[in-house]
Amino acid sequence: MEKQDSLQLRQQVWVHHIELKKGESLSFQLHGPRAYLQSIHGTFHAVTHNEEREALTCGDGAFIRDEANITLVADTPLRALLIDLPV
Repeated sequence: MEKQDSLQLRQQVWVHHIELKKGESLSFQLHGPRAYLQSIHGTFHAVTHNEEREALTCGDGAFIRDEANITLVADTPLRALLIDLPV
């Protein structure tokens, strides 16, 4: 699912547009040490490999560092962007 729902730019950035219904979740394997997560609409929480949870609401953004995987869980209907920076 990852490659079909993402845009690859110069093989150094992946931009994922995420749409989830309330209660749905989606996991991503990140390509590198950095990523940026931006909430466009809705509330969700992000879960990292060590089970740390971070809640984000509409308009919030978060930098992700040194994580191989991340799972997003929608608390309300959600639209978000995940920008994966492998370099």
